[in-house]
Amino acid sequence: MRGIDDLFEWRNALNELSVYKKSVGLEDEVFRQLQFSHDRLKDPKIQQCFLSCALYPEDFSIRERVLIRFWIAEGLVEEMDSRQEEFDRGCTIMNRFLNNCLLEVSTLIKYGRHVKMHDLEREMALHITSVKPRFFVKAGMRLTNPPDEQEWSKDLEKVSLMGNWELEIVCPLEMPPPKCPMLTTLLLSDCGIMSIPDGFFNHMPRLKILDLSKNPITSLPDSISNLKFLARLSLYHCLNLKKVPSLSNLQVLKELVLEATDIKSVPHGMKNMLSLKYLNLSWSWNLIVIPNGILSSLSCLQELIVGDTLIRGEEVHGLNKLEFLEGRFYDVHDLNMYVQALHDREEPCEYQIRVGERGWVVTFNSRKYIELCGCNIYSNQSMLPRDIKELYIKNCYFDCSEEHLFSRFIQVSLGNFSSLKFLQISDYRNVKKLFSPNCVPLHLQQLRVWNCDELEEIIASERECWKAEWLRWNFVYQT
Repeated sequence: MRGIDDLFEWRNALNELSVYKKSVGLEDEVFRQLQFSHDRLKDPKIQQCFLSCALYPEDFSIRERVLIRFWIAEGLVEEMDSRQEEFDRGCTIMNRFLNNCLLEVSTLIKYGRHVKMHDLEREMALHITSVKPRFFVKAGMRLTNPPDEQEWSKDLEKVSLMGNWELEIVCPLEMPPPKCPMLTTLLLSDCGIMSIPDGFFNHMPRLKILDLSKNPITSLPDSISNLKFLARLSLYHCLNLKKVPSLSNLQVLKELVLEATDIKSVPHGMKNMLSLKYLNLSWSWNLIVIPNGILSSLSCLQELIVGDTLIRGEEVHGLNKLEFLEGRFYDVHDLNMYVQALHDREEPCEYQIRVGERGWVVTFNSRKYIELCGCNIYSNQSMLPRDIKELYIKNCYFDCSEEHLFSRFIQVSLGNFSSLKFLQISDYRNVKKLFSPNCVPLHLQQLRVWNCDELEEIIASERECWKAEWLRWNFVYQT
């Protein structure tokens, strides 16, 4: 009732609570009073968002962004023009839960917060979902035996067995595959699952959310290819996973997480996933390169995270809905293509990009970051975004030591790198000056330079700038 000042609403709430109390026995009275807060959420989709938090183990700290992605994939947050708008809507719902004390913040970190359910609130949610909608939740209970045939009932809508790391098998070979025609969500992360029977998913036609993260599986059954309504497939940290069956039939899939797996090539049929909005292939060290023609066909992609896997600039240049990119380009030419595409868009984008050799910076301060490692930086041929906040340069080739380093770069709009806050330069052997007097980043907060033995000046004098300009034009004339 927080934030409600009208007397008639308080009188109505008192009447509703009185009706609850009269209709139940003493043993249910506590749950009924807690359920009052749930019922006053009114919107069935918002109620479903709250109830979904009970799928996690007791006292579990849930990362907010992961939970909101779950709501979006489930269709509980309506589809909007951009992913940021959908997250804003999800955060608004989350704040409502926090303000009404239905959830609490467990951890607040730099890039987001974690939330959790109070034990009584979770018990109340499980009490509601024991009837309609039907949940089967045995999360974090140290199970050693999987559910039997009777527990996989036909009216189940959501099943969570996450966090039972000694489970190892999800369905014994002697038991027939579960028949759950109503099932939309199946959470099996961190269950120690070694393998999944071939026909396990045959009778789950409505499945939307499938989470198999943190399991030592080496392959997936072919029956996963027939889940035509699957919207989110998470295989995060399946370190032994080498084989993924064809995904060509998963044409409504919106999120695919293959982060930290052992795959050597992208799954067959990825070109057909025309609804895909989120793709994460990072930390899959054996995935060296993504073949041309795959990423460019994913026209709905909004978030692309490939880590150190190599991609081409032309593959992402035409992805007009892309809001965040984390990946590695072959060279500065690929970076230029991406930066030009950024300039042509009205909506702001975020990026964490490496160019050239594998990255060496571990932690970032922002989501507008570029790292150049082992690249050739030629004059007026290297573009940087107008809103870049972090730039790291290591062991790059610089052909004229008389010019200042930042004369090499072009910004796609005027501003003299006014957004740049963090600059780090190392292992440059032939750089004498970093900036000219009229090209100093005005809001720079941190400058780190090391192993640049020939560096003489951070900001070049006016006289030296005129000398460098004369040398450059004289070189061009002679050429």
